[in-house]
Amino acid sequence: MANAKQTTEVRVPIQETFTLPSRGLPYNGAIPDQVTMRAMTTLDEKIRLSTNGLNSIVALINSCTIAPEEFEASNLKMFDIQYLLYMLRAITYGSDYPVSVYCDHCDKYVDVTINLDELAVTELDDDYTEPFDVGPLPVSKDMLQCKIVSIGEMIEIEKESKRILNKFKDYVGDPEFILSYKYMVYSINGNVLPDFKKQAYIENMNAKDLRYLDVVYDKKANGYGVNTVIETECPICGAPLVFNMPVNDEFFRPKFDF
Repeated sequence: MANAKQTTEVRVPIQETFTLPSRGLPYNGAIPDQVTMRAMTTLDEKIRLSTNGLNSIVALINSCTIAPEEFEASNLKMFDIQYLLYMLRAITYGSDYPVSVYCDHCDKYVDVTINLDELAVTELDDDYTEPFDVGPLPVSKDMLQCKIVSIGEMIEIEKESKRILNKFKDYVGDPEFILSYKYMVYSINGNVLPDFKKQAYIENMNAKDLRYLDVVYDKKANGYGVNTVIETECPICGAPLVFNMPVNDEFFRPKFDF
């Protein structure tokens, strides 16, 4: 009897090209405006289910990205990462995402289906450049240049925070508070300072200057990417229904009706 020959079918993956909300503007050519992704496989699901926090998200996006070839997801801003995660869910499991939300008029939870492909996306302005100016600060009159923190830098902030808490058992407060500003601020009065000097400057900033930095940074750097505020009608009573899109178990583990 002839030996049976086992063959492995080569499957063409489902894939799609997406325009990043940033359109590549903050990356100085390192990442283009468009990214091509394929649907998740079993191996990708294993990556997603790992308990490695933000590192797992970076590894998942890297694994599912086909183009550009020289691509590192850790360089992405968080709003670009969030957008790619939503699109990855859509091309893997479909764009319909069922959620249960509370209706004030019905006084109960109702079932709503969100179409991920139809979520509003706010892109960076055409004239966006990085680093961007913040200042002069109201008290010190200093001029800062800042940048939007990347997910890779957020990972470093978490690591450094854990190191500080492990080394200094009596540390007061959350070390991520100061560390976040250290990665946010690029230069001070045109000077790119060593990390320890930059951190010392931030720690001793006048609180009014810090608040000014927060307000300007929020206006300049936030509000981009996927708009997760959903405005629809209650499927039962027809009243306006406005809610923040929840991320439940069915986002990456949808149910099937048989």
